[in-house]
Amino acid sequence: MKFNNYVWNIYKKSKQGQEAINRFKNLGTRRFLRELATDDFEEYNVEIHEKYVKEIGAETIPFHITTVVKDYASKYKFKNFEKAANFYESIVNKGIPLIEKNRKGKLVKLCDFGGQESPNDFYNCVEYVSFGLFFAHPEYFIPYRFRTRFHIFQEICQEFNIPIPAIPGKYDKNERSLYYTKINQSLYEFRTMYGLSPYEMCAFLYDFASNFIKDAQNEELPDPSKVWLILAGTWDFDFLDKATQTSTNQWGGNIATRRGDILLMYEVSPRSCIQTIWRASSDGFIDPFFHWHGTVWICSPIRTVPVTFKEMKEHPLLSKKAAIKGHLQGPSGKPFSVEEYQAIHDIMKRKGQDISLLPKIDVIDYLPSVELEDERSVEINLIEPFLKKLGYRGNDWIRQMPIKMGRGERNYPDYAFGANPKRGEEFAKMILESKFQLSTHREFSGAYYQAKSYALRLQAKMMVLASKEGLWVFPREKDTFGLNNNIHKNWNELNHPDIFHEIMLRIGRKNIL
Repeated sequence: MKFNNYVWNIYKKSKQGQEAINRFKNLGTRRFLRELATDDFEEYNVEIHEKYVKEIGAETIPFHITTVVKDYASKYKFKNFEKAANFYESIVNKGIPLIEKNRKGKLVKLCDFGGQESPNDFYNCVEYVSFGLFFAHPEYFIPYRFRTRFHIFQEICQEFNIPIPAIPGKYDKNERSLYYTKINQSLYEFRTMYGLSPYEMCAFLYDFASNFIKDAQNEELPDPSKVWLILAGTWDFDFLDKATQTSTNQWGGNIATRRGDILLMYEVSPRSCIQTIWRASSDGFIDPFFHWHGTVWICSPIRTVPVTFKEMKEHPLLSKKAAIKGHLQGPSGKPFSVEEYQAIHDIMKRKGQDISLLPKIDVIDYLPSVELEDERSVEINLIEPFLKKLGYRGNDWIRQMPIKMGRGERNYPDYAFGANPKRGEEFAKMILESKFQLSTHREFSGAYYQAKSYALRLQAKMMVLASKEGLWVFPREKDTFGLNNNIHKNWNELNHPDIFHEIMLRIGRKNIL
């Protein structure tokens, strides 16, 4: 949707809107800064170089990052947004000097916050840095409070057509720090386009916009589609030991994770075991400002008997797994097949675990009990139930959408997803062409060329053929859809959760729309 001035003005004049706007107006007051709590605005503990220890009288000194950034940025004046952006880039590259008085009252530079020696300081502390900049220059900097919740920020931007720059690579720490100024620019341009004050923009971002995005956290978890093994370091043990059924946290994970998936929590040495099973409360996503980059929110832990690494290594199936052979080194979020998850269950069961208490992946049955007689019966009994399993709703596709293919010629793709049917501007993100059967080469090639003409005409990025024999998924590569470049699965194969998950990652609603 686009920004609606009428709806915004109603909100802005409401009690809720006024309170939200005023809350951000009052953030930078002296009273507020005096009351800064470490829970909200992180302390940065600086280790003092040994040559200063006697002068300062301490080995470490805490600095409030927000206050440090605010005080430093307040020394500068900017004539426009470009100058402000250049300033941010300079402090990322050069750092901000951390200065303290010694016992004689003389100012001593202890080190720099950020800069070439600590390029990750800024992206690790983006919330606190952004608030400091906002307090100093609210006209040019917007506070960012979506660290570890970047997926929520993405949803807001998608809902209101705010462009999001490409996310930097995992190991490009400098670019990850500079990424704040890129999204800040997108938000600044949105704000000026609609004439919002800095404080109104904050209220829009952190209060108003949340009314227009789906909050899945309060909904019941969907059935799991995949099992993943996530890793816990020694610093995580305290959280895991105290976890209850209501505990939730962000965690390093695989971005292919889907909400509801099963998560085996492996605790590293000296524990070297799995003794809790969690669920994913969010889809996996990349967070440019989170240490693990690939992120997933976890919930609903179940404590189990421990399954040790030694037991996995000695299991006839698990011992063949590459991750086990590699001693579970590498990133968190390793895929486990249904059979491998069952092997974990078997080990637990032998040690007295009640398996009925653990989450399981049910075989999904798409095969109907009715007789398939024609193309429409295939659509009703096979294709459309499967689309719903992939997350689609009825209004996500247009059946038999008319498109002009030649002089006076009208054609009708069976299903067009994310489509714009306006004449002269026809577009679709994916098309699906259905047939009763595709059992011969002639039938298959005819359906392929028909679907390909629709997909190219509508600039689709994915093309699907479907019949009573199964699905054929064709990704668009080099501006075409190769005849032999497809994934084919029959309906029986799609019963297997791992295969279903593979197809969902390619043509599921989230990936297409």
